[in-house]
Formats: sequence, C-alpha cells, structure tokens
Amino acid sequence: MHERLKTAREQAGFESAADAARKFGWTETTYRAHENGQRNIPRTRAPIYARAFRVSPEWLLLGVGDNEKKRVPLVGYVGAGAEVHPFDDGGCLDEIDPPPGIGPSAVAVRVRGDSMYPRYMDGDVLIYDSHVASLARADGQECVVSLLDGRKFVKTVRAEDRGIATLESYNAPPIRSVQVEWAALILWVKRA
Repeated sequence: MHERLKTAREQAGFESAADAARKFGWTETTYRAHENGQRNIPRTRAPIYARAFRVSPEWLLLGVGDNEKKRVPLVGYVGAGAEVHPFDDGGCLDEIDPPPGIGPSAVAVRVRGDSMYPRYMDGDVLIYDSHVASLARADGQECVVSLLDGRKFVKTVRAEDRGIATLESYNAPPIRSVQVEWAALILWVKRA
C-alpha cells in the first residue's frame, strides 16, 4: 500500500513527500509515515490521497485496477467578453494531461474572448473542480460561472444576495445583478 502511495505521488509530479504534504496542507510527518510504511493508510485518508494524485482509492488501498493517471476532459467553452452558450456537460471535446494536485473530478474549459485580458486570454484552458457551495465563498474570486440562461463566463464574482452576483471583467463593463446557477474556482491555467 505504501509503495503504491509513493508511486502515485511520483507519477503526479511531486519530487518528495514533503512537496506533496505542503501542496495539500497535510501534516508532513503523518503523510511521510503513510508513504514509508511506518503507519497504515486509514480508509478515510485513501480517498483524499487518491484524489490528490488522480488515482483510484481501490488501487491505492488494494492494488485493484491500474494506477493510470486520469486525464482532464475539456468539456466546452467559457466566455471572457464573448457570449458563449454551447457548453458540453455530457461528453468532452478533448482531454489534457492534469497538472499536479488536480482531483479526478476536475474539468477544463477553453476561453473565448478577451475581457479578462491580461489575466486570461482567448484560447487559454482553465481547470476547475467542484462548484462552490455558496456565492459568498466565491465573492472576490475569479471563477467559471454559469448563468440560469445557459451562458458560461470567466469573471470575478461579486456576490450580492441569494444567488445574485455582479460579474466583473478587467476591460469590459460588469454584468450586473444576474442570477448565477453555479460558480467554480479556477484551479489552474494552461496558456494558449
């Protein structure tokens, strides 16, 4: 089990146990003890480690299946000035290699438009994971947002009240007081 944990960490691109522990906020001595076999990996920690290193918990704990690192699906486009309606929530347009520390439920979208320039440019790929539980958590953050009318944007969220937000850009007028279906924090950017 501990050898699989070390293999998963190395395949995820972390040179040392300390690097991985720092990245994810784990107690370094505990993680190191799990990786070097001094302590068994508890069932409650296996999904956490598996998610961080993009492997299955079953492989990590039991050696069942394979340790192949899961790719991130590119699921659609997000507007940065350009209004983008199509957004494929079911399939994927492409797959990209995941950067270190990106969980297995992460997805990617490609930016269309330049309202968030110089932060995000047309053609950049943004990776995000789960939607935030409330807009208050997204307040002041750059997010991928979905509006109730189906439009998807990359914007800075300014939460107002009960699912209403103003969406700000770097070089375009804000979209004021819109109903937001969901918002997701951007975890990683691959430049075009």
